[in-house]
Amino acid sequence: RPSEHLLSQDPPPPLGAVHVQANRDGRAACLALTEHLCTQLALASEDVQAVRLAVEEACSNVVDHGYAGLPPGPFSLTFRLAGEDVLEAQVCVQAPPFHPDEAGQPDLLSDSDDRPIGGLGWFFIKQVMTEVLYTSQDGGNCLSLRRKLSAPLPSLDRGVA
Repeated sequence: RPSEHLLSQDPPPPLGAVHVQANRDGRAACLALTEHLCTQLALASEDVQAVRLAVEEACSNVVDHGYAGLPPGPFSLTFRLAGEDVLEAQVCVQAPPFHPDEAGQPDLLSDSDDRPIGGLGWFFIKQVMTEVLYTSQDGGNCLSLRRKLSAPLPSLDRGVA
């Protein structure tokens, strides 16, 4: 009998999630969840590195820029399987909208001493993730980072966190 979540349009149940404030402690909690999940799922090293990098960059952007000029607000990180071999990390925030496509293209040709600091995060995220989706609705923005894994994961009965 197929799982009920496969029969509906609802997303699959989360493998793990944290709801935090957009500050250093919140970012640390997101990174701890990422480490825990990668270990629990026994991901291949290249998948661990990619997921870690993308989540750290996305969460750092929320902490450093998401609530610019405002007190730090809430954000969440949720992991799900978006397919048998696709891991999704979704970062949702209630900050003003910012579409990743609005980020300028980084200067990859100039000498590193001549380039401005920053601007490579979105470039790296797009390089290591299979798919990057952004949605914005009243009261929130979500960034979905999907990675096709090196190997399918074994069947999972419940979340790990």
